Amino acid sequence: MNRLFYLLLLAAFFTACKNERPANGQSRIVFEPGGLKFIASSLHPKQETMSALYGNDSALQSLAGSEHQTTAGTMIKLVTWRYHDNPQYFGGKINGELLSIESIQTDSRGAVTYHLDFGTLQRPAAPTARIAYIMTYKPVQIP
Repeated sequence: MNRLFYLLLLAAFFTACKNERPANGQSRIVFEPGGLKFIASSLHPKQETMSALYGNDSALQSLAGSEHQTTAGTMIKLVTWRYHDNPQYFGGKINGELLSIESIQTDSRGAVTYHLDFGTLQRPAAPTARIAYIMTYKPVQIP
């Protein structure tokens, strides 16, 4: 009888354990860049946002040059998240809510198009202003 009691107590202990972390009302959406490569990132403390710039090889060449002019076949995506404190590291920030995905594409004739694929901008601006801003990013130099 004693063994049966301990066995039931042990089974209840293991079935009562939960290893779920509370979400605190925050959800994380992961952006999948597909065939695009990471180019650069930025942090905007006043707006509490962080951005990552992705692009194809043509975009990387366009941004690496001193003129920052798009070439035919350029595909660029600027992804912006709201950031929050990292619960695992004091003082660290991690991305949270996905705010926007902006695209710049150049066709074979050199015509540049801008499109807001997802979300809304915190500071709305004309497409030409957004293109000019996105084209100021400089590629990260990886050794």
